[in-house]
Amino acid sequence: MKRNIPPVLLTEKRLGSLRDSVRTKSEPTLAAWVEVLRIAESELDRPAHVPEVWQVPWYYVQPEEHNRLKNVLRDDANASYAQALAYRITGETRFALSAIERLNSWSTQLKSMKTEEDSTLSFSNLFPAFIFAADILRRDAIWADSDKAAFCQFVRQKALPMNCMEKENNWGNWGLTLATACAAYLEDEDLLQQCASRWKFFIDTQIAEDGHLPHEVNRNEGRHGIWYSHFCLFPQTLAGEILRVNGIKVFDYESPEGRSLRDACDRLIPWIERPETFPYWKEEPERLVRVDYFSYFEILRVHWPDFRCDGLLKSARPMSAEHSAPFLTFTHGIELDSKG
Repeated sequence: MKRNIPPVLLTEKRLGSLRDSVRTKSEPTLAAWVEVLRIAESELDRPAHVPEVWQVPWYYVQPEEHNRLKNVLRDDANASYAQALAYRITGETRFALSAIERLNSWSTQLKSMKTEEDSTLSFSNLFPAFIFAADILRRDAIWADSDKAAFCQFVRQKALPMNCMEKENNWGNWGLTLATACAAYLEDEDLLQQCASRWKFFIDTQIAEDGHLPHEVNRNEGRHGIWYSHFCLFPQTLAGEILRVNGIKVFDYESPEGRSLRDACDRLIPWIERPETFPYWKEEPERLVRVDYFSYFEILRVHWPDFRCDGLLKSARPMSAEHSAPFLTFTHGIELDSKG
C-alpha cells in the first residue's frame, strides 16, 4: 500500500471539488477553467527550453535580457502546472506526459545555478509552479519513480539553495515561498517550522503601524509602489497557504506590535480602488504600474469571509498571475455570495 503523501498547495479534496465544479459548470471555476485548458492545450507541442546555466541579470540594467532569460522558466513552469491541473480534471494522459517532460527536463538538463544579480529572485518567484505541478503528479504511476526521485533531488540540492528569504524586502517573501514549497514537497518538518518563523518575522518587520509597506511604497518615486506592495504580499500569502495546508496556521497571526497581514491588505485595497489616493506617487495616477496584480486575494477571501475585496474580484475575474501561482481564480476562487 502506498504511503499517504501530504500535499504542497492543493489537497486531494480540493482537486476533487474543482473537478466537480467543472462538471457542474459552477462559477467562478468554470470560466477560469477555460483559460487553464486553453493554455494546457496550446503548450502540448512546445518542448521545454532549459538553459545549461541559470543566470539572470538585473532587470533595471538589462530589462530585455532579464526577461528573455527568466521567461524560459516562467513559461515552462506555468505550462507544466496548467497541464498537471488539466490532467487531474480531464484524466487525459496527454497533459500529464507533457507536464512530466518539462519536469524531467529541468531536473536533469540544468547544470549550473548562479546567484548573482536577479538570479535568485527570479528563480524564487517562478520555480514554485513546477513544484505545484510535480505535487499533483507524483502520486500517479504515469510519472516514473526514477524521474520522481531525480526531481526530488533537484529540489533539495539545486532549487532550495536558490531561495533568497534572508532578504528583508519582497525578495525575502519570494524566497520564503520557494523555501516553503520545497519544504512541503520534501516533507521537511524542521524547514517548514523555520519558514513559519520567517513568515512571522516579515509580518513583524515589513508592515508599518498604518499597514503600508515601507520597503515597497516608494519604489521608483512611488510609481511602482502599489505593484511592489503586491509583489510582497502575494508571496507572503502563497507561503501562508502552503503552511496552512501543511498544518501551520498563520493567516490570523498578529505581531507583538499588533501588525498583521490583514492590516497590510486592508491598507492596500483603497489604493487599488482609487489609485489617485496613493500618497507616495505625486503625478498622474494612470502612470502607476500594475495596480491590479491582486489575484492572491482569491486565497485570502476564503479565509477572511469579511475581507472587503469582492468588488475588485468580481471586476477582474478570472484572475491569474505570472509568478509561481497562476490560475488562482480556478484553484481558490469561491462564490462571492457565500461566506465560506
